Amino acid sequence: MKQLLFLSVLFLTTIANAQTNLIKNGGFESDFIDWRGEENAMTSPYDKKSGKNSANINQFVGAEWKALDQVITIPKNTFAVECSVWMKADEIEEQKEPYKAGVVILEFTDAGDKQISTENIAQAKGTTEWIYYKKIIKVPADAKTIRIMLALAQTNGTVFFDDAKIIALNEAEYLKLTN
Repeated sequence: MKQLLFLSVLFLTTIANAQTNLIKNGGFESDFIDWRGEENAMTSPYDKKSGKNSANINQFVGAEWKALDQVITIPKNTFAVECSVWMKADEIEEQKEPYKAGVVILEFTDAGDKQISTENIAQAKGTTEWIYYKKIIKVPADAKTIRIMLALAQTNGTVFFDDAKIIALNEAEYLKLTN
């Protein structure tokens, strides 16, 4: 009986301390529920990093901005965020401007939905296998929301995304990870 009680307490402690992904449906297991811009993308059960699906955006002519995005409220006492994503590129055309690529971008906004800053998390051109990108970013003082954008930014080709995560960090967690 004592062993069962100990295991139950250990399990509950582990759950309570687990870091929560602020992105809903970051693995696209439920198609595009919680994402905006689903008209720009498809889910792929065939080319994925894990789970049931990945998301992909493709275009062959036009070189327009095509993206999925999600807006996330920043939890109280968040000092920084850790953003990670798996991304794969397939024949993404090289353009003169470096920002024209497959990209993952975070945009921090204030209470009035005014942009404070942006952070480039990932960028890919050409053809790559699945690459894991991760970046820790201090949250700007007045930021209230984060907009994550998964995009094929004004170029042609195909980009795949899977397992997108944003984890809130307090100051102690941030210092532990960055020192």
